[in-house]
Amino acid sequence: MAAAAPGAPGTNGAPVLKACGLGKRYGAHQALQGVGLDLMPGEVHVLFGENGAGKSTLISMMAGANQPSDGHLEIMGERVELATVARARALGIRAVFQEFSLIPHLSVADNIALGEESVGTLGFLAKSAMRAKAARLIADLGFDLDADALVSQLSRGKQQMVEICKAVGQAPRLLILDEPTASLTEHDTQALFALVRRLKAAGTSIVYITHRMHEIPEIGDTVTVLRDGRQVATVPADTEADALIELMTGRTASDIYPECARRPGKIRLELKHLSSACGRVKDASLEVRAGEIVGVAGLVGCGKSELGQTIFGAIGTAAGEVLLDGRKVVFRHPADAIRAGLWYSPADRKHDGLAMMRSAFDNIGLSSLMFGRNRGFFRRPGQEGRLVSELSRQVEFPFSRAHEPVSNFSGGNQQKTLLAKGLAQDIDVYVFDEPTVGVDVGARQAIYKYFSELSARGAAILLISSDLPELLGMSHRLLVMRDGRTVAGFGRDEFDEHAILEQFF
Repeated sequence: MAAAAPGAPGTNGAPVLKACGLGKRYGAHQALQGVGLDLMPGEVHVLFGENGAGKSTLISMMAGANQPSDGHLEIMGERVELATVARARALGIRAVFQEFSLIPHLSVADNIALGEESVGTLGFLAKSAMRAKAARLIADLGFDLDADALVSQLSRGKQQMVEICKAVGQAPRLLILDEPTASLTEHDTQALFALVRRLKAAGTSIVYITHRMHEIPEIGDTVTVLRDGRQVATVPADTEADALIELMTGRTASDIYPECARRPGKIRLELKHLSSACGRVKDASLEVRAGEIVGVAGLVGCGKSELGQTIFGAIGTAAGEVLLDGRKVVFRHPADAIRAGLWYSPADRKHDGLAMMRSAFDNIGLSSLMFGRNRGFFRRPGQEGRLVSELSRQVEFPFSRAHEPVSNFSGGNQQKTLLAKGLAQDIDVYVFDEPTVGVDVGARQAIYKYFSELSARGAAILLISSDLPELLGMSHRLLVMRDGRTVAGFGRDEFDEHAILEQFF
Protein backbone atom coordinates (compact mmCIF):
# COMPACT_ATOMS: atom_id res chain seq x y z
CA MET A 1 0.00 0.00 0.00
CA ALA A 2 1.45 3.35 -0.96
CA ALA A 3 1.27 6.12 1.61
CA ALA A 4 -1.13 8.93 0.83
CA ALA A 5 0.21 12.41 0.17
CA PRO A 6 -0.60 13.97 3.59
CA GLY A 7 0.75 10.90 5.29
CA ALA A 8 3.86 10.41 3.20
CA PRO A 9 6.66 9.54 5.59
CA GLY A 10 9.74 11.68 5.51
CA THR A 11 13.03 10.52 4.14
CA ASN A 12 15.30 12.74 6.28
CA GLY A 13 15.44 10.35 9.23
CA ALA A 14 13.25 12.57 11.41
CA PRO A 15 10.64 10.93 13.63
CA VAL A 16 7.14 10.80 12.19
CA LEU A 17 5.93 11.76 15.65
CA LYS A 18 7.96 12.87 18.65
CA ALA A 19 6.54 12.97 22.18
CA CYS A 20 8.41 15.50 24.32
CA GLY A 21 7.91 15.13 28.08
CA LEU A 22 4.21 14.24 27.77
CA GLY A 23 2.22 14.29 30.99
CA LYS A 24 -1.45 14.12 31.91
CA ARG A 25 -3.16 14.99 35.19
CA TYR A 26 -6.75 14.33 36.19
CA GLY A 27 -7.24 16.49 39.24
CA ALA A 28 -4.70 15.28 41.80
CA HIS A 29 -4.05 12.06 39.88
CA GLN A 30 -0.97 11.99 37.64
CA ALA A 31 -1.88 9.48 34.94
CA LEU A 32 1.22 10.07 32.82
CA GLN A 33 4.50 11.86 33.48
CA GLY A 34 7.52 12.79 31.41
CA VAL A 35 7.11 10.39 28.49
CA GLY A 36 9.40 10.89 25.53
CA LEU A 37 9.17 8.83 22.33
CA ASP A 38 10.58 8.98 18.82
CA LEU A 39 8.30 7.13 16.39
CA MET A 40 10.33 6.52 13.26
CA PRO A 41 9.16 5.86 9.68
CA GLY A 42 8.82 2.16 8.91
CA GLU A 43 9.00 1.15 12.59
CA VAL A 44 6.63 -0.86 14.78
CA HIS A 45 6.91 0.63 18.25
CA VAL A 46 5.30 -1.57 20.90
CA LEU A 47 3.87 -0.02 24.09
CA PHE A 48 4.02 -2.55 26.92
CA GLY A 49 2.77 -2.23 30.49
CA GLU A 50 0.21 -3.34 33.01
CA ASN A 51 -3.39 -2.17 32.80
CA GLY A 52 -3.44 1.35 34.21
CA ALA A 53 0.22 2.02 33.32
CA GLY A 54 -0.73 4.94 31.05
CA LYS A 55 -0.73 3.33 27.59
CA SER A 56 -4.30 4.34 26.73
CA THR A 57 -3.73 7.87 28.00
CA LEU A 58 -0.62 8.19 25.84
CA ILE A 59 -2.19 6.97 22.60
CA SER A 60 -5.32 9.07 23.18
CA MET A 61 -3.10 12.17 23.11
CA MET A 62 -1.34 11.00 19.94
CA ALA A 63 -4.75 10.48 18.30
CA GLY A 64 -6.13 13.88 19.30
CA ALA A 65 -8.76 12.45 21.65
CA ASN A 66 -7.03 13.90 24.71
CA GLN A 67 -4.68 16.81 25.31
CA PRO A 68 -1.52 16.75 27.44
CA SER A 69 -1.21 18.67 30.69
CA ASP A 70 2.56 18.85 30.19
CA GLY A 71 4.92 18.51 27.25
CA HIS A 72 4.07 18.60 23.56
CA LEU A 73 4.02 16.61 20.31
CA GLU A 74 5.99 17.17 17.11
CA ILE A 75 5.21 15.79 13.65
CA MET A 76 8.12 15.64 11.23
CA GLY A 77 10.00 18.13 13.43
CA GLU A 78 7.19 20.68 13.73
CA ARG A 79 5.34 21.27 16.99
CA VAL A 80 1.62 20.55 16.68
CA GLU A 81 -1.49 20.88 18.80
CA LEU A 82 -3.77 17.90 18.24
CA ALA A 83 -6.88 19.51 19.69
CA THR A 84 -9.29 17.08 17.98
CA VAL A 85 -9.34 13.66 16.38
CA ALA A 86 -10.17 15.36 13.08
CA ARG A 87 -6.98 17.42 13.32
CA ALA A 88 -4.91 14.29 13.98
CA ARG A 89 -6.57 12.47 11.08
CA ALA A 90 -5.84 15.42 8.77
CA LEU A 91 -2.16 15.01 9.67
CA GLY A 92 -2.25 11.31 8.80
CA ILE A 93 -2.70 9.79 12.28
CA ARG A 94 -5.22 6.97 12.55
CA ALA A 95 -6.07 4.87 15.59
CA VAL A 96 -7.91 1.60 16.21
CA PHE A 97 -8.98 1.61 19.85
CA GLN A 98 -10.40 -1.24 21.93
CA GLU A 99 -13.72 0.64 22.05
CA PHE A 100 -15.09 0.65 18.51
CA SER A 101 -16.54 3.72 16.77
CA LEU A 102 -18.90 1.95 14.37
CA ILE A 103 -22.52 2.67 13.41
CA PRO A 104 -24.32 -0.66 14.00
CA HIS A 105 -27.23 -0.14 11.59
CA LEU A 106 -24.95 0.79 8.66
CA SER A 107 -23.19 -1.64 6.36
CA VAL A 108 -19.51 -2.52 6.49
CA ALA A 109 -18.89 -0.43 3.35
CA ASP A 110 -20.75 2.58 4.79
CA ASN A 111 -18.74 2.38 8.03
CA ILE A 112 -15.45 2.19 6.14
CA ALA A 113 -16.39 5.31 4.16
CA LEU A 114 -17.82 7.19 7.17
CA GLY A 115 -16.46 10.73 7.36
CA GLU A 116 -14.71 10.40 4.00
CA GLU A 117 -17.62 9.62 1.71
CA SER A 118 -17.37 9.83 -2.06
CA VAL A 119 -19.69 12.38 -3.70
CA GLY A 120 -21.00 12.24 -7.26
CA THR A 121 -21.27 15.07 -9.78
CA LEU A 122 -24.70 16.18 -8.51
CA GLY A 123 -23.60 16.24 -4.86
CA PHE A 124 -25.20 12.94 -3.90
CA LEU A 125 -23.33 10.13 -2.15
CA ALA A 126 -21.65 7.81 -4.65
CA LYS A 127 -22.83 4.63 -2.95
CA SER A 128 -21.67 2.25 -5.66
CA ALA A 129 -18.20 3.80 -5.75
CA MET A 130 -17.89 3.64 -1.96
CA ARG A 131 -19.03 0.04 -1.91
CA ALA A 132 -16.57 -0.94 -4.64
CA LYS A 133 -13.73 0.88 -2.87
CA ALA A 134 -14.53 -0.89 0.41
CA ALA A 135 -14.68 -4.28 -1.31
CA ARG A 136 -11.28 -3.68 -2.94
CA LEU A 137 -9.78 -2.67 0.41
CA ILE A 138 -11.17 -5.74 2.18
CA ALA A 139 -9.84 -8.02 -0.56
CA ASP A 140 -6.46 -6.27 -0.49
CA LEU A 141 -6.17 -6.77 3.27
CA GLY A 142 -7.23 -10.42 3.04
CA PHE A 143 -9.98 -10.10 5.65
CA ASP A 144 -13.04 -12.37 5.67
CA LEU A 145 -15.65 -9.60 5.49
CA ASP A 146 -18.81 -8.95 3.47
CA ALA A 147 -18.95 -5.29 2.42
CA ASP A 148 -22.77 -5.38 2.43
CA ALA A 149 -23.24 -6.94 5.89
CA LEU A 150 -24.72 -4.84 8.69
CA VAL A 151 -22.17 -4.16 11.42
CA SER A 152 -24.76 -5.06 14.08
CA GLN A 153 -24.79 -8.62 12.74
CA LEU A 154 -21.02 -9.09 12.92
CA SER A 155 -19.03 -10.78 15.67
CA ARG A 156 -16.66 -8.62 17.69
CA GLY A 157 -13.74 -10.02 15.73
CA LYS A 158 -15.23 -8.96 12.39
CA GLN A 159 -16.10 -5.53 13.82
CA GLN A 160 -12.41 -5.25 14.72
CA MET A 161 -11.59 -5.87 11.05
CA VAL A 162 -13.95 -3.07 9.98
CA GLU A 163 -12.15 -0.67 12.35
CA ILE A 164 -8.80 -1.67 10.86
CA CYS A 165 -10.14 -1.14 7.32
CA LYS A 166 -11.34 2.34 8.30
CA ALA A 167 -7.94 3.21 9.74
CA VAL A 168 -5.78 2.07 6.82
CA GLY A 169 -8.10 3.08 3.97
CA GLN A 170 -6.31 6.44 3.59
CA ALA A 171 -2.75 5.06 4.06
CA PRO A 172 -1.85 6.73 7.37
CA ARG A 173 1.41 8.36 8.32
CA LEU A 174 1.07 6.94 11.85
CA LEU A 175 -1.18 3.97 12.68
CA ILE A 176 -2.05 3.20 16.30
CA LEU A 177 -3.30 -0.33 17.06
CA ASP A 178 -4.60 -1.02 20.56
CA GLU A 179 -4.87 -4.79 21.26
CA PRO A 180 -5.85 -5.41 17.61
CA THR A 181 -5.67 -9.23 17.73
CA ALA A 182 -7.70 -9.75 20.91
CA SER A 183 -10.79 -10.84 18.95
CA LEU A 184 -9.25 -12.03 15.68
CA THR A 185 -8.95 -15.57 14.39
CA GLU A 186 -5.47 -16.91 13.63
CA HIS A 187 -6.12 -16.41 9.89
CA ASP A 188 -7.10 -12.77 10.36
CA THR A 189 -4.25 -12.18 12.81
CA GLN A 190 -1.79 -13.30 10.16
CA ALA A 191 -3.57 -11.10 7.59
CA LEU A 192 -3.14 -8.15 10.00
CA PHE A 193 0.56 -8.92 10.50
CA ALA A 194 1.03 -9.07 6.73
CA LEU A 195 -0.67 -5.65 6.48
CA VAL A 196 1.62 -4.25 9.19
CA ARG A 197 4.68 -5.44 7.28
CA ARG A 198 3.43 -3.84 4.07
CA LEU A 199 2.77 -0.54 5.84
CA LYS A 200 6.24 -0.69 7.37
CA ALA A 201 7.75 -1.17 3.92
CA ALA A 202 5.82 1.91 2.73
CA GLY A 203 7.32 3.94 5.60
CA THR A 204 4.33 4.11 7.91
CA SER A 205 5.10 4.39 11.62
CA ILE A 206 3.05 2.01 13.79
CA VAL A 207 2.31 2.07 17.51
CA TYR A 208 1.24 -1.38 18.68
CA ILE A 209 -0.20 -2.28 22.10
CA THR A 210 -0.46 -5.91 23.12
CA HIS A 211 -0.44 -8.14 26.21
CA ARG A 212 0.46 -11.18 24.11
CA MET A 213 4.15 -11.64 24.74
CA HIS A 214 4.79 -13.78 21.65
CA GLU A 215 3.56 -10.99 19.35
CA ILE A 216 6.25 -8.53 20.47
CA PRO A 217 9.29 -10.11 18.75
CA GLU A 218 7.14 -11.31 15.84
CA ILE A 219 5.84 -7.91 14.82
CA GLY A 220 7.78 -5.28 16.80
CA ASP A 221 11.06 -3.38 16.34
CA THR A 222 11.20 -1.37 19.56
CA VAL A 223 9.41 -1.65 22.92
CA THR A 224 8.69 1.15 25.37
CA VAL A 225 7.71 -0.11 28.82
CA LEU A 226 5.41 2.02 30.97
CA ARG A 227 4.84 1.53 34.69
CA ASP A 228 2.63 3.69 36.93
CA GLY A 229 2.45 6.41 34.28
CA ARG A 230 6.20 6.65 33.79
CA GLN A 231 8.49 5.53 31.00
CA VAL A 232 10.68 2.79 32.47
CA ALA A 233 12.73 1.80 29.43
CA THR A 234 12.87 1.65 25.64
CA VAL A 235 14.49 -1.58 24.45
CA PRO A 236 14.69 -3.77 21.32
CA ALA A 237 11.66 -5.97 20.61
CA ASP A 238 13.76 -9.14 20.87
CA THR A 239 14.44 -8.48 24.57
CA GLU A 240 13.79 -11.61 26.64
CA ALA A 241 10.20 -11.97 27.87
CA ASP A 242 11.29 -12.36 31.51
CA ALA A 243 13.22 -9.09 31.32
CA LEU A 244 10.17 -7.28 29.85
CA ILE A 245 7.93 -8.64 32.60
CA GLU A 246 10.41 -7.49 35.24
CA LEU A 247 10.52 -4.00 33.70
CA MET A 248 6.72 -3.91 33.51
CA THR A 249 5.97 -5.07 37.06
CA GLY A 250 9.06 -3.91 38.95
CA ARG A 251 9.36 -7.41 40.35
CA THR A 252 11.68 -10.26 39.54
CA ALA A 253 10.06 -12.35 36.83
CA SER A 254 8.88 -15.77 37.98
CA ASP A 255 6.74 -18.50 36.50
CA ILE A 256 3.40 -16.91 35.67
CA TYR A 257 1.47 -20.16 36.14
CA PRO A 258 1.06 -21.54 39.69
CA GLU A 259 1.27 -25.21 40.52
CA CYS A 260 -2.13 -26.78 39.93
CA ALA A 261 -2.06 -30.13 41.70
CA ARG A 262 -4.68 -32.49 40.26
CA ARG A 263 -6.75 -34.29 42.87
CA PRO A 264 -9.81 -35.27 40.84
CA GLY A 265 -12.96 -36.21 42.66
CA LYS A 266 -16.40 -37.12 41.42
CA ILE A 267 -17.76 -35.92 38.09
CA ARG A 268 -19.49 -32.57 38.73
CA LEU A 269 -20.30 -31.46 35.15
CA GLU A 270 -20.96 -33.77 32.21
CA LEU A 271 -22.15 -33.11 28.67
CA LYS A 272 -23.54 -35.89 26.50
CA HIS A 273 -23.83 -35.17 22.76
CA LEU A 274 -24.86 -31.55 23.42
CA SER A 275 -26.07 -29.40 20.52
CA SER A 276 -27.17 -25.78 20.80
CA ALA A 277 -30.29 -24.18 19.39
CA CYS A 278 -28.11 -21.62 17.57
CA GLY A 279 -26.36 -24.42 15.65
CA ARG A 280 -22.84 -23.46 16.75
CA VAL A 281 -22.43 -26.44 19.13
CA LYS A 282 -22.85 -29.91 17.61
CA ASP A 283 -22.70 -33.19 19.46
CA ALA A 284 -20.21 -32.01 22.12
CA SER A 285 -19.31 -34.33 24.99
CA LEU A 286 -17.05 -33.75 28.00
CA GLU A 287 -16.79 -34.18 31.75
CA VAL A 288 -15.22 -32.09 34.52
CA ARG A 289 -14.42 -33.52 37.93
CA ALA A 290 -14.17 -31.82 41.31
CA GLY A 291 -10.69 -30.39 41.79
CA GLU A 292 -10.00 -30.33 38.06
CA ILE A 293 -9.43 -27.62 35.45
CA VAL A 294 -10.43 -28.73 31.96
CA GLY A 295 -9.38 -26.41 29.14
CA VAL A 296 -11.28 -25.92 25.88
CA ALA A 297 -9.19 -24.72 22.93
CA GLY A 298 -10.01 -23.89 19.32
CA LEU A 299 -10.06 -21.14 16.76
CA VAL A 300 -12.31 -18.11 17.19
CA GLY A 301 -15.71 -19.17 15.84
CA CYS A 302 -15.26 -22.88 16.60
CA GLY A 303 -18.21 -22.84 19.01
CA LYS A 304 -16.35 -22.87 22.33
CA SER A 305 -17.96 -19.68 23.68
CA GLU A 306 -21.38 -20.90 22.58
CA LEU A 307 -20.64 -24.13 24.44
CA GLY A 308 -20.28 -22.22 27.71
CA GLN A 309 -23.41 -20.19 27.03
CA THR A 310 -25.43 -23.32 26.24
CA ILE A 311 -24.30 -25.00 29.46
CA PHE A 312 -25.40 -21.88 31.37
CA GLY A 313 -28.82 -21.62 29.72
CA ALA A 314 -28.06 -18.38 27.87
CA ILE A 315 -28.48 -20.32 24.59
CA GLY A 316 -31.11 -23.02 24.23
CA THR A 317 -30.33 -26.72 23.91
CA ALA A 318 -31.38 -28.48 20.68
CA ALA A 319 -30.23 -31.99 21.62
CA GLY A 320 -28.17 -33.88 24.16
CA GLU A 321 -27.89 -33.58 27.92
CA VAL A 322 -26.23 -31.50 30.61
CA LEU A 323 -25.67 -33.36 33.88
CA LEU A 324 -24.74 -31.74 37.17
CA ASP A 325 -23.58 -34.20 39.83
CA GLY A 326 -25.02 -37.02 37.74
CA ARG A 327 -28.48 -35.46 37.51
CA LYS A 328 -29.86 -34.23 34.19
CA VAL A 329 -30.62 -30.51 34.29
CA VAL A 330 -32.42 -28.21 31.87
CA PHE A 331 -31.53 -24.55 32.37
CA ARG A 332 -34.12 -22.39 30.64
CA HIS A 333 -32.54 -19.25 32.09
CA PRO A 334 -29.11 -18.46 33.59
CA ALA A 335 -30.82 -17.97 36.95
CA ASP A 336 -31.67 -21.69 36.92
CA ALA A 337 -27.98 -22.52 36.48
CA ILE A 338 -26.84 -20.24 39.32
CA ARG A 339 -29.52 -21.66 41.57
CA ALA A 340 -28.24 -25.16 40.79
CA GLY A 341 -24.64 -24.18 41.63
CA LEU A 342 -23.13 -23.42 38.19
CA TRP A 343 -21.58 -20.09 37.22
CA TYR A 344 -20.58 -18.78 33.79
CA SER A 345 -18.15 -15.86 33.45
CA PRO A 346 -18.72 -14.30 29.99
CA ALA A 347 -16.02 -13.37 27.49
CA ASP A 348 -17.36 -9.82 27.01
CA ARG A 349 -17.29 -8.46 30.55
CA LYS A 350 -18.38 -4.96 29.55
CA HIS A 351 -21.60 -5.94 27.78
CA ASP A 352 -22.52 -9.25 29.39
CA GLY A 353 -20.84 -9.42 32.79
CA LEU A 354 -20.77 -6.07 34.57
CA ALA A 355 -22.93 -3.01 35.14
CA MET A 356 -20.23 -0.57 34.02
CA MET A 357 -21.68 2.58 35.60
CA ARG A 358 -22.21 0.92 38.97
CA SER A 359 -19.48 0.49 41.54
CA ALA A 360 -17.45 -2.66 42.05
CA PHE A 361 -19.15 -2.89 45.47
CA ASP A 362 -22.58 -3.02 43.82
CA ASN A 363 -21.48 -5.44 41.08
CA ILE A 364 -20.04 -7.88 43.59
CA GLY A 365 -22.53 -7.45 46.43
CA LEU A 366 -25.85 -7.20 44.60
CA SER A 367 -25.32 -10.49 42.81
CA SER A 368 -25.38 -12.33 46.13
CA LEU A 369 -28.80 -10.99 47.19
CA MET A 370 -30.72 -13.67 45.32
CA PHE A 371 -28.35 -16.63 45.21
CA GLY A 372 -25.40 -15.96 47.50
CA ARG A 373 -24.52 -15.58 51.15
CA ASN A 374 -26.53 -12.37 51.57
CA ARG A 375 -29.86 -13.73 50.34
CA GLY A 376 -32.76 -11.50 51.21
CA PHE A 377 -35.06 -8.73 50.08
CA PHE A 378 -33.02 -5.91 51.65
CA ARG A 379 -29.40 -4.91 51.46
CA ARG A 380 -27.37 -5.10 54.66
CA PRO A 381 -24.44 -2.72 54.14
CA GLY A 382 -22.29 -4.02 56.99
CA GLN A 383 -22.59 -7.67 56.00
CA GLU A 384 -22.23 -6.77 52.33
CA GLY A 385 -19.09 -4.75 53.05
CA ARG A 386 -17.46 -7.66 54.87
CA LEU A 387 -18.29 -9.97 51.96
CA VAL A 388 -16.91 -7.60 49.31
CA SER A 389 -13.76 -7.03 51.38
CA GLU A 390 -13.19 -10.77 51.74
CA LEU A 391 -13.75 -11.48 48.05
CA SER A 392 -11.54 -8.55 47.03
CA ARG A 393 -8.66 -10.09 48.97
CA GLN A 394 -9.21 -13.44 47.30
CA VAL A 395 -8.92 -12.03 43.78
CA GLU A 396 -6.38 -9.31 44.72
CA PHE A 397 -8.74 -6.46 43.86
CA PRO A 398 -7.95 -3.11 45.62
CA PHE A 399 -10.85 -2.81 48.10
CA SER A 400 -10.05 0.89 48.54
CA ARG A 401 -11.51 1.42 45.06
CA ALA A 402 -14.63 -0.68 45.60
CA HIS A 403 -16.97 2.33 45.51
CA GLU A 404 -15.68 3.63 42.15
CA PRO A 405 -17.63 2.90 38.95
CA VAL A 406 -16.32 -0.20 37.19
CA SER A 407 -15.91 1.89 34.02
CA ASN A 408 -12.97 3.68 35.73
CA PHE A 409 -10.96 0.48 36.06
CA SER A 410 -8.30 -1.14 33.93
CA GLY A 411 -9.20 -4.39 32.18
CA GLY A 412 -7.46 -6.36 34.94
CA ASN A 413 -9.50 -4.83 37.75
CA GLN A 414 -12.72 -5.16 35.74
CA GLN A 415 -11.97 -8.85 35.32
CA LYS A 416 -11.21 -9.25 39.02
CA THR A 417 -14.56 -7.62 39.82
CA LEU A 418 -16.29 -10.13 37.54
CA LEU A 419 -14.47 -13.04 39.20
CA ALA A 420 -15.36 -11.79 42.68
CA LYS A 421 -19.00 -11.51 41.54
CA GLY A 422 -18.94 -15.25 40.79
CA LEU A 423 -17.42 -16.02 44.19
CA ALA A 424 -20.28 -14.21 45.89
CA GLN A 425 -22.62 -17.05 44.88
CA ASP A 426 -22.90 -20.53 46.39
CA ILE A 427 -21.09 -22.11 43.45
CA ASP A 428 -18.90 -25.19 42.99
CA VAL A 429 -18.91 -25.53 39.17
CA TYR A 430 -17.43 -22.72 37.08
CA VAL A 431 -17.24 -22.00 33.35
CA PHE A 432 -14.73 -19.23 32.60
CA ASP A 433 -14.87 -17.88 29.03
CA GLU A 434 -11.80 -15.91 27.86
CA PRO A 435 -11.02 -14.77 31.43
CA THR A 436 -7.85 -12.81 30.59
CA VAL A 437 -8.73 -10.94 27.39
CA GLY A 438 -7.15 -7.48 27.59
CA VAL A 439 -5.53 -8.31 30.94
CA ASP A 440 -1.83 -7.65 31.58
CA VAL A 441 0.68 -10.20 32.83
CA GLY A 442 0.65 -8.96 36.43
CA ALA A 443 -3.14 -9.21 36.70
CA ARG A 444 -3.05 -12.60 34.97
CA GLN A 445 -0.85 -13.97 37.73
CA ALA A 446 -3.49 -13.01 40.30
CA ILE A 447 -6.27 -14.56 38.20
CA TYR A 448 -4.33 -17.80 37.67
CA LYS A 449 -3.63 -18.01 41.41
CA TYR A 450 -7.37 -17.62 42.01
CA PHE A 451 -8.16 -20.49 39.62
CA SER A 452 -5.55 -22.69 41.29
CA GLU A 453 -7.00 -22.00 44.75
CA LEU A 454 -10.54 -22.69 43.53
CA SER A 455 -9.44 -26.01 42.07
CA ALA A 456 -7.54 -26.94 45.24
CA ARG A 457 -10.75 -26.35 47.24
CA GLY A 458 -12.55 -28.88 45.05
CA ALA A 459 -14.27 -26.67 42.47
CA ALA A 460 -14.81 -28.05 38.97
CA ILE A 461 -13.60 -25.55 36.34
CA LEU A 462 -14.17 -25.48 32.58
CA LEU A 463 -11.67 -22.96 31.15
CA ILE A 464 -12.48 -21.68 27.64
CA SER A 465 -9.70 -19.65 26.04
CA SER A 466 -8.15 -18.62 22.73
CA ASP A 467 -4.77 -18.29 24.49
CA LEU A 468 -3.15 -21.71 24.07
CA PRO A 469 -0.20 -21.02 26.42
CA GLU A 470 -2.75 -20.11 29.10
CA LEU A 471 -4.54 -23.43 28.63
CA LEU A 472 -1.29 -25.38 28.64
CA GLY A 473 -0.20 -23.62 31.80
CA MET A 474 -3.46 -23.98 33.76
CA SER A 475 -5.33 -27.07 32.55
CA HIS A 476 -5.17 -30.59 33.95
CA ARG A 477 -6.79 -31.85 30.73
CA LEU A 478 -7.40 -30.09 27.42
CA LEU A 479 -10.10 -30.52 24.79
CA VAL A 480 -10.08 -29.11 21.25
CA MET A 481 -13.24 -27.88 19.52
CA ARG A 482 -13.61 -27.61 15.76
CA ASP A 483 -16.79 -26.74 13.84
CA GLY A 484 -18.84 -26.97 17.03
CA ARG A 485 -17.60 -30.44 18.01
CA THR A 486 -15.17 -31.71 20.60
CA VAL A 487 -12.66 -33.46 18.35
CA ALA A 488 -9.67 -34.33 20.55
CA GLY A 489 -8.58 -34.62 24.17
CA PHE A 490 -5.14 -34.45 25.84
CA GLY A 491 -4.00 -35.30 29.36
CA ARG A 492 -1.39 -33.02 30.91
CA ASP A 493 1.37 -35.53 30.28
CA GLU A 494 0.36 -35.51 26.57
CA PHE A 495 0.48 -31.73 26.10
CA ASP A 496 2.30 -30.88 22.90
CA GLU A 497 1.58 -27.49 21.35
CA HIS A 498 2.18 -28.65 17.78
CA ALA A 499 -0.04 -31.73 18.16
CA ILE A 500 -2.81 -29.66 19.75
CA LEU A 501 -2.66 -26.99 17.02
CA GLU A 502 -2.95 -29.67 14.34
CA GLN A 503 -6.41 -30.49 15.73
CA PHE A 504 -7.59 -26.88 15.20
CA PHE A 505 -7.86 -27.30 11.41
